Amino acid sequence: MGFIFFSAGAWMINSEVLVLNSGFIPIRITSLKEAICLLTSEKAVPVVEEDRYVRSPSISIRIPSVISIIGYSSFPRKRVAFSKLNVIYRDDMKCQFCGRRFSMRDLTVDHVIPRSRWELITGKTLREGFSTWKNLVCACRWCNGRKGNRLLHEIGWQLLREPFEPEYMPHLVISVDKARNRGWLPFCTFNVKLIDMVRTESY
Repeated sequence: MGFIFFSAGAWMINSEVLVLNSGFIPIRITSLKEAICLLTSEKAVPVVEEDRYVRSPSISIRIPSVISIIGYSSFPRKRVAFSKLNVIYRDDMKCQFCGRRFSMRDLTVDHVIPRSRWELITGKTLREGFSTWKNLVCACRWCNGRKGNRLLHEIGWQLLREPFEPEYMPHLVISVDKARNRGWLPFCTFNVKLIDMVRTESY
């Protein structure tokens, strides 16, 4: 079945739709094209719709912003993968040294015990716990540069909190602005991490 997209540019075909399970828990984000296929095949129902339509010779459908999968109550949940990005998300995009929040481009991760001091201080090799949840924290590039290869007590710094391995992290990461503009906010209370696109802070 071919649909005609009107009252919108070609980008509308690839616009995003939030997918909920039958318990209204967000499970993924999909394209408008796939969302319409799910609706027309009666595998999903619309939850939030826009005032615009897509049409075929036989039917007209309001453009969905949120859909719910019929009869599917599961949601993704698995062990949190260790990665630089997940360390930053664990720490809520806050530099663990200065406490400020930054845009992603100005964030990195820092080893609490630096590489050059690891073996002497811990008595372990670099393969034994150096690059792990408990020795990595989110840091802004300014603090990261200032700290260098020194230990925190040597420069009088303290962490906002001790680093840890998270047992759970939301499956979806969505900006607050996107969620608000797409009508997704009411559904983003579980399994979603909302982030602000904060401006760069300067010193």
